[in-house]
Amino acid sequence: MTELQMFVAYVGPLSVIAGAAWKMSARLARMEERLAALEKENRELKSDITALRTLLSVLVDSRRATG
Repeated sequence: MTELQMFVAYVGPLSVIAGAAWKMSARLARMEERLAALEKENRELKSDITALRTLLSVLVDSRRATG
């Protein structure tokens, strides 16, 4: 086996593994971005729900006081 063949035999699989790792890393980065966006949306929705609860409580309490 010549030195070139040995080099190709080592570099070929290593490049495949490196490519797969690179692709996985990019995919994980996209997933982290999506997760951050979902967490932000979740916080906003919780805030909206709290505001709606407060509004509903005020409306119910005001009806009880007048009724």
